[in-house]
Amino acid sequence: MPEPNNSPFTKLHVEEVTPAKRTLLDELNLPPKARKFITDNAKTLQIALIALLVLISAWNFYNYYTQKQKNASAALLAQAMQQTDAEARDKELQQVIKDYSGSGAAMWSRITLAHDQVEKKDYAKAQEQLAAIKKDVGKGNPLFPLILFDLGQVYEMNGELDNALGQYAELREIPGFVVIGYLGEARIYEQKNDSVKAREAYEMLKTQTNLEPAVREWVEAKLAAK
Repeated sequence: MPEPNNSPFTKLHVEEVTPAKRTLLDELNLPPKARKFITDNAKTLQIALIALLVLISAWNFYNYYTQKQKNASAALLAQAMQQTDAEARDKELQQVIKDYSGSGAAMWSRITLAHDQVEKKDYAKAQEQLAAIKKDVGKGNPLFPLILFDLGQVYEMNGELDNALGQYAELREIPGFVVIGYLGEARIYEQKNDSVKAREAYEMLKTQTNLEPAVREWVEAKLAAK
């Protein structure tokens, strides 16, 4: 009877893995610990993978939806701005606000409607609309200085000089709008016949390093006349 082959090259216990039995784990050739972890937590990992796929799909759908809404709102705004009939344009701008509330197109529609009220000399309505926009956009929004300037001008045109002064004072606190704010303040003080405050505003204007030469010359002329 032949003796057992005790050669070190002989495998006594061999687990055959035929091509039909091989799994993805076999193909990945993972370390034993990693393979065991995956095997022991297979159900949890499957749930996590499904959840991840759902999140990715939801994010893609959200991006598609928001881009679609953005394109549609922009198209409707462009259509409204091309209207030559004021009543028809106002109606379409209102439609943009209604259908795409919160979009950039809706915000520009609100601003345009406020400007239309100014053209009609309905300053009270324009003030109401611009004040609401100012509250909604907040100080961090790039549109905030524009709204401040518009609101200041509407108050000024309506003879509400103290309210206009407040907008210009707020405007000059924003980098890049200091000169415009001081110019507005100086103009209001002149209308109020407050030559002392007007001169102070012009003096502050002279200290601005980014003042255009023509504006500086004009400011110096104003100061020389006082």
